[in-house]
Amino acid sequence: MKRALLSTLGLLFLTLLGIPASAGERPNIVYILADDYGYGSAGCYGADAALVQTPAIDRLAREGRRFTDANTTSSVCSPTRYSMLTGRYCWRTSLKSEVLSTFAPLHIETTRPTVASMLKRRGYETAAIGKWHLGYGTADDSPRWRTDYTVELSPGPLDVGFNYHFSVPSNHGDLTGVFVENRFVYGLRAGRIPPGMKLAGPVADEDENFQATYGPEDMENPARGGAGILPLEAPRRKNQRVMAELTRKATGWIAQQKQGTPFFLYFTPVAVHMPVTPDKDSAGQSKAGLYGDWIYELDRSVGAILQALDDGGFAQETIVVFTSDNGGVNEPQRADLLQTQATQAGLAINGALRGGKHHIWEGGFKVPFIVRWPGKVPAGTESNEMISLVDLFATTAEIVGEPLPPVTQGAEDSRSFLLALLGAEKKRPSVRDDLIVHSADGVFAIRVGPWKWIEGVPDDHIAPAALKAHKEEFRPMLFNLILDPKETQDVSAAHPEVVAELTALLNRYRNGGYSRTLPPESAIKQVAVATLPPVAGQATVNETLAQMPGKPWTATGGTWTARDGGLWGTQGEVEKQGADLRTPCQIKDATIDYDLSLDGPSRHSLRIEVGDPGTTFRVVITRTSIEIARNPAKGEPAASVDVLARKLIDLKSKQWYPVRLHFAGEELTVQVNDVQVHAKHAMLGQPKTGLNFLVFAGNAGFRNLRINE
Repeated sequence: MKRALLSTLGLLFLTLLGIPASAGERPNIVYILADDYGYGSAGCYGADAALVQTPAIDRLAREGRRFTDANTTSSVCSPTRYSMLTGRYCWRTSLKSEVLSTFAPLHIETTRPTVASMLKRRGYETAAIGKWHLGYGTADDSPRWRTDYTVELSPGPLDVGFNYHFSVPSNHGDLTGVFVENRFVYGLRAGRIPPGMKLAGPVADEDENFQATYGPEDMENPARGGAGILPLEAPRRKNQRVMAELTRKATGWIAQQKQGTPFFLYFTPVAVHMPVTPDKDSAGQSKAGLYGDWIYELDRSVGAILQALDDGGFAQETIVVFTSDNGGVNEPQRADLLQTQATQAGLAINGALRGGKHHIWEGGFKVPFIVRWPGKVPAGTESNEMISLVDLFATTAEIVGEPLPPVTQGAEDSRSFLLALLGAEKKRPSVRDDLIVHSADGVFAIRVGPWKWIEGVPDDHIAPAALKAHKEEFRPMLFNLILDPKETQDVSAAHPEVVAELTALLNRYRNGGYSRTLPPESAIKQVAVATLPPVAGQATVNETLAQMPGKPWTATGGTWTARDGGLWGTQGEVEKQGADLRTPCQIKDATIDYDLSLDGPSRHSLRIEVGDPGTTFRVVITRTSIEIARNPAKGEPAASVDVLARKLIDLKSKQWYPVRLHFAGEELTVQVNDVQVHAKHAMLGQPKTGLNFLVFAGNAGFRNLRINE
């Protein structure tokens, strides 16, 4: 009822404000998405002018509308970028934590509506210039697949709605050290380039924006010593000139546009991501150190975009959105970081908010958000409307008069805040009375009114170092952000009814597949558990595991408890090897069946002993993946794991699923629920002499083990 009322009021207010709701206006649109730019890092958001200078961003605020409660969908970049372009929370995809690899395939499905494809359909010229970090190409099931930067990078941005693309493929300081233009590495000299095709690029590596080599000193993490830098024969980025080159490409593209043909520019500067590399003419200017100079470098780029719009006569017909993909880096324990040094100089990178990039606290999500639209958005105004960057899809669609796709087919989580842009929020209900945020560790939180409920469960694949460093975030918590904006007091014990309500709402949105509207109970996906067909042959092992079995079974490490019809293992807090339940066996070609239940962020590894003592391989199952790998042999480095096969899967916590391993000669087929993965290796054909049911980082249950030969 509330959403229907809001829609009706929206039509009314648009008409009152002189904008027909379905006029199909076609203003030019520019998104400027900064990288790691915190809530308190601009003058118009309270930054001390003695520390940083942001005249262009402040100009946008004077000429447009500044939002004080704009939120990213993730506290790291790739997920927010996906959400911003698709109108869909990224955690609905295979990316459940952290960011995409430099070698990841294109993460946006080519059949999925994007802001760019929507606007292109409306006659817009479209461009994506800046940091991309959403992958290239299409992966197969091979665990060794990765993006090949010596060939055509397809599918890519040109396949999801963009006419032109120029980018840093992943991160400032990434392993590539190159730019990408359209479908190839910029200026690629050696690679699989179609015959007769000449790739554009600088005439010589001596161009001021490029260099001949790219080494450890150019990387985000110099301590890696340059390991993994791609040996590409192409002009290399010069870090201090990356912002200048991206800005030159963006302003040049704007200058090429024609009056009467609308355009959409998705401009994504690398500033203020690490490494901190302000150009020589701005370095040393800020009292906040090089990081303050880096902020000025970003602002200078914003100013150049605004100037290009002015010079082309486009400014009055252009919507400019400035925001950031997540909060700024705030790790006070890291004295070596330039961000920490800037903080010590007095710069409140994320204002008064707790935490920053990577974390579940508000500093990771609440970001600057400014919109300028001359004659439509009231200048010099402020809105405290709660919005999310995922809402840009629906808002842009409403502006141009484009209907949203069905809620099950696109823009699943996007809600228009056009009325808030136009200054009508005091006359209507809020556009958004709830939103979901998601940390780099995979922790969910949901906001409703003054409340923020943190679920506190990390993703299964979080590294041990992060589990230790961020352990304070891995527990359920409730905060009242009105009374406690710094998130200092967990009030969940005092408000169990709020906890129950927000938990139920989070689950309904998460399991229902969308949140643009409230999914009905019938839309919530039921857990589908496969029934595997019977296996022929004689059962040589038939063990229910309803209780701890006797000899020859042995249990070492962790604790083992019989409950819920199965045997549950829990890794000890100080152990590294996991909880281990072992039985000897003598099988070759056989089928192993058992049921598995993973309780939260746990990992199960079935380690299988073969042939000579110490020779093993493993089948690793988490809630999101299946992996078959050969373990290092005696004397080999621990890191020399040979991954034979890997496949993504989606399992629910605390649900029993069937697991089947079928050995036939040198081949192994593993099926978990309804997903199969295959591997082939000479080792797999050897006699199997022992099974080890291992549990890491949580709890896992086993029952109904059966081996047929």
